[in-house]
Amino acid sequence: MRKTIPVLLGAVLAAGIQTATAQKKPAADTLAKHYQALLKGSDADKAILTNELYALLKTKKEENWITAANNFYQLKKADVADSVQVAAEKRFPGGIVARGKALQVVYDEKDAVKKEELFQVWIRKYPPKKFGSERIIYDYARNAVGTAYTDAGNIPKALEYANSIESPFWKGQGWAGTAERLMKQGHYAEAKVLLKKAVDDAAAFRTTRKDEFGAKFAATGYPGYLSSYVACLFQEKQYDSALVYIKLAEKAEDPVRASVIEMYAKILLNKGDYAAAYEKLSGIAARGLLNPTTKGQLEEAFGKVRGGNFQSYLDSLKGHMNTAIEEEMAKQIINIPAPGFTLKDVDGNTVSLADFKGKTIVLDFWATWCGPCKASFPSMKKAMEKYKDDPNVKFLFVHTWEKEENATANAKKYITQNNYPFQVLMDLKDPKTGENKVVSSYEVKGIPTKFVIDRNGNIRFRFTGFTAGEDAAVGEVAAMINLANK
Repeated sequence: MRKTIPVLLGAVLAAGIQTATAQKKPAADTLAKHYQALLKGSDADKAILTNELYALLKTKKEENWITAANNFYQLKKADVADSVQVAAEKRFPGGIVARGKALQVVYDEKDAVKKEELFQVWIRKYPPKKFGSERIIYDYARNAVGTAYTDAGNIPKALEYANSIESPFWKGQGWAGTAERLMKQGHYAEAKVLLKKAVDDAAAFRTTRKDEFGAKFAATGYPGYLSSYVACLFQEKQYDSALVYIKLAEKAEDPVRASVIEMYAKILLNKGDYAAAYEKLSGIAARGLLNPTTKGQLEEAFGKVRGGNFQSYLDSLKGHMNTAIEEEMAKQIINIPAPGFTLKDVDGNTVSLADFKGKTIVLDFWATWCGPCKASFPSMKKAMEKYKDDPNVKFLFVHTWEKEENATANAKKYITQNNYPFQVLMDLKDPKTGENKVVSSYEVKGIPTKFVIDRNGNIRFRFTGFTAGEDAAVGEVAAMINLANK
């Protein structure tokens, strides 16, 4: 039953948020805060909560059963939560849990036509009006059907479903998701229309609609939508319009993502403005954020504007960058005992943190479903290569928060296919509690998260997220290792 839990929790959470925002059930909001307080309390508090949750199961409201299941899960009683979910499906055959399980069948179907047929059957069986004002689960379903049609090349159907999203705060996400897939197929004209709507929608949620429900979520897509819209304009050689919107994208975030500068430089180079391109690219080069594309762009602009030895120029920038990184990292150093652990690696070998006593450890928490985690791996490979001859530095990659049953095999396959020389340890879920114990012991809230543990077994650095530029990313790891050893 674990597979359906995210669907259940997501739908219920969305419904709960909408209800609370509309202030129809303030008592429910107060009760949720009460449960959260008990969850964060003592063992005695948790015992009280457990009794209260069992009391909810004596009621005739499915929402109470779902509340109980969600809280049992947070109490690390995953086996109880699963049992409640199974019982709820039987107790309320046309309810929320049954609806979520039935939707999984729609998600699992690959063929677009069959998926649409299953969706129509599902929505007739579980009509939206039966479930109050909540619509996001229906939008997820519509998006799944639209995505299947997009991938199948049926553009009219793809656009039909992209434009059928009902939740105001999720319209931009639906439009942009379909547009991204259309762009991969070369349908820039159709994608451009959707992205312009997504840009305008997100801009409104940042300004005139900022007090609406879900505004913060809806507004977060603005920089990304702008970047994709500019990419469409660029493909259609509308460079002047692209320049207008890339300037908006540059102003939308601080720091500016490297991909925005890359597109900015593309536009400038195509317009023949080498001086402006050189200035933009030199800025990210100084921060170590060049990738192969932007490095080539900078070399082209450098040749037009300055001339001379390009590599010497890059080396001078890198020297200043490494000094600045170490100065910044020195401000972030901590000193906390590292929790011990023993795990199996993807080959079945038992590995303990204690095995590396006296060494500096770089511990990287990741998962195969985590895009930013995987995006950081080329840089981590370079960092490992930097220390390949140093026996006192060890890199360990801990796969956690798995979402599939064959997580170990999938992790090994991914690492092997990409030729990463990583030792991958598996922090698998405890079947009873539903907890990934090692990631919990390190109090990780999001991945990728990296730790640098010194030779005395103390955490000296904690770093969440990843730096896009390989030079900067390697520089950060090197600075943390150097400072941990001082």
